[in-house]
Amino acid sequence: RVRYVTFATGYNVVLNEWMAAKRYDLKRGVNIDVVNSYSSVSNYYNDLTAGTFDLGIGSWDTFAQRYLAGVPLKLVCTINNYDILRVVALEGGPASMKDLTGKTLGATLSSGAYRIMKLAARDFHQIELEKQVKVQNVESPAAAVTMVMGGAIDAGQSWEPNISVGESKEPKLRSIYNLGEDFLKNAGFAMPYFGFALRKEIAEKYPGVGQKIAASMTDCINGVMANLDEAVNLAAPKMKVDPAVLKKAFTSGRLVFRPGAMTDSTSRKTVKSAADYLTKNQVLSKPLDDGFFI
Repeated sequence: RVRYVTFATGYNVVLNEWMAAKRYDLKRGVNIDVVNSYSSVSNYYNDLTAGTFDLGIGSWDTFAQRYLAGVPLKLVCTINNYDILRVVALEGGPASMKDLTGKTLGATLSSGAYRIMKLAARDFHQIELEKQVKVQNVESPAAAVTMVMGGAIDAGQSWEPNISVGESKEPKLRSIYNLGEDFLKNAGFAMPYFGFALRKEIAEKYPGVGQKIAASMTDCINGVMANLDEAVNLAAPKMKVDPAVLKKAFTSGRLVFRPGAMTDSTSRKTVKSAADYLTKNQVLSKPLDDGFFI
């Protein structure tokens, strides 16, 4: 049994509900037990750091940062790339990263997403966030969209299904920036984003459990992408969204799950290459060693 805590909202609910329905974990020999959910990103990472639960979902680079600071974490797998991360604004407002100069951007400052976008803004667009752009902290990507729609901020950093939900309520909402696309164009590689991290003591207590979790998540992701209508219909009521709106998150191309188990040498190499890039650009304090990976 592995204690897993999830986020109360967001695309992770799609994976949670599909796993609960199909129980790929039990078939692989591990019980991934959802014991709680959080709405605050910063509280979530802090409690994983404290060992309140065993398995967490989040940005791999945040896990890497904590690992390098001495937190006993191991990356199990990645589940998507940074192309899901967008900046949204209302029609008539900012239309590109360059247009954010002098404007207010809402973002979750404790997230890896913000650190990576800050790097991309500086290196690819010569814009210093917090200097040339006023940055306002928000506790969740859903809040960023709501604040844009309400006119409290000029633009917000968010991802699906928040963007599709926002579009369904406000047709003038627009995606003006794609972080993953920016990295592919300017750095030449796809930057991984969300993944699962396991506490080291659990990996040592139950040898092979990390590999079982990775296999379970790969099965789950492939199942969702192959059975999208069924997966959407399962998750939408839990997320309190219209199934058609949730499906649009996928069919728009803004939400794509891509399993990358760290048991796979190619997937591991992708993360290590991304880590080297972030170390070179001082986002990570030093290179990652093999101890970070299951």
